[in-house]
Amino acid sequence: MHGRMALDTAVDCGNALLQSLHPEDAALIAADLQRHGVGGGGILLDPARPVDRVYFPETAVIGLRAATATGRMMEIGLVGREGMVGWSALLDNEMPGQYAVALLSIPTTRLRAACSASPTLLADLLRFMGQFVQQLSHTIVSTACDPAERRLARWLLMLHDRIDGDEIAIKHSELGMLLNLRRATITDCLHILEGERALRCTRGHIAIRDRAMLEAFARHNCAETSGGR
Repeated sequence: MHGRMALDTAVDCGNALLQSLHPEDAALIAADLQRHGVGGGGILLDPARPVDRVYFPETAVIGLRAATATGRMMEIGLVGREGMVGWSALLDNEMPGQYAVALLSIPTTRLRAACSASPTLLADLLRFMGQFVQQLSHTIVSTACDPAERRLARWLLMLHDRIDGDEIAIKHSELGMLLNLRRATITDCLHILEGERALRCTRGHIAIRDRAMLEAFARHNCAETSGGR
C-alpha cells in the first residue's frame, strides 16, 4: 500500500529526521514523499540492485545485514523513526540490505536535487549518517569483545528505543540470527536477564521490565546506540 503524501510542514509525519528539517527544506521534498505499508521481514533494499528510493521509517524498525565469513547473515545496525535508509545513493556507494514495515520514501533523483538546492538539507541528512556510523562502530566493538548477554542486552535496548511501548515481538531463533548466536545461547542469556528482573519473556514476546537494569548489562554501549528514547 502506498500513496502520495501532502506534507506542508516538517511535523506532519512520524519520522523524527523529517520533523527536524528546516521548513524550507521540508517543502523541497514534501511533494515527492510517498507513504508505504510493507509486510515485516521482507527485503527493502537489495544490495545487488541500484538504490532508486531513500526511505524514512515512521513505525518501522529497519535492520541492516551483512554476511559473516561463513556466509551467514547477521544484523549490523538498526534504523527507526530517528533516521533514514538508502542514503548510499547520495554518496554513490553501497550499503548492506535493509528491510522494513511502514515508512515514507522519496525517489533518489528528487532527494539529490533537493540536496543540491539546499546545503542545510544535505547537512541534516549527513548528520544522521554520521550518527549511524557511530552506532555501527560500537556494534563492531561489541560483537568482537562483549559476552553474549551484553550483546543481547544492547540489541534489545536498540529495539526498545525504536518502538512504542515495552513489548518486543521477536523469537529466540530470530535474535540468534540477528546476533549470529546459537538459539540455545540466546535462551540462556534471556534466562539471566529474566533472573535479574530486567525482562519478562513469553513465547514470541519479550517485555522490558527494568530498562535501567538492562542498561547496566549493556554498560557504556547503551548511550551510543540509542535511537532517542
